Amino acid sequence: MQVKVVTPDASYFDGAADEVVLPAFDGEMGVLPKHAPMIARLGHGVARVKQGGTTTRVAVYGGFVKIQDDDVTVLAGGAANSDQGDKGVAQKAYDAATKALTDARGEGKSAAELADLEEQVRRTRAYLQLVSAS
Repeated sequence: MQVKVVTPDASYFDGAADEVVLPAFDGEMGVLPKHAPMIARLGHGVARVKQGGTTTRVAVYGGFVKIQDDDVTVLAGGAANSDQGDKGVAQKAYDAATKALTDARGEGKSAAELADLEEQVRRTRAYLQLVSAS
């Protein structure tokens, strides 16, 4: 099957695959060849594209997946690869985002500010998962 992982500004994977595991909004979902057509909402996490003995991992920050005729297209709101990822730096970013969210809740920040901080926590958590698995 053919797999594409794209964001509005970049392509993170485009090629053949034997299996794909995606972070669905409510858990993980696996996709094998001949999967039934579907569209699903994605959550934040690590997408794993397997081809033979090679696995490509990409942190995915929400979006949607469309599966049709052995074509899997991931349209992510954002994404990152682990080419230059450092687990220590990722952990510090996650800790800082979590602290900022906790502090903002205590300060009574607006719903919009809290939503932005919650998104930052989800993104840094997904990236930490990515670099921890590499």
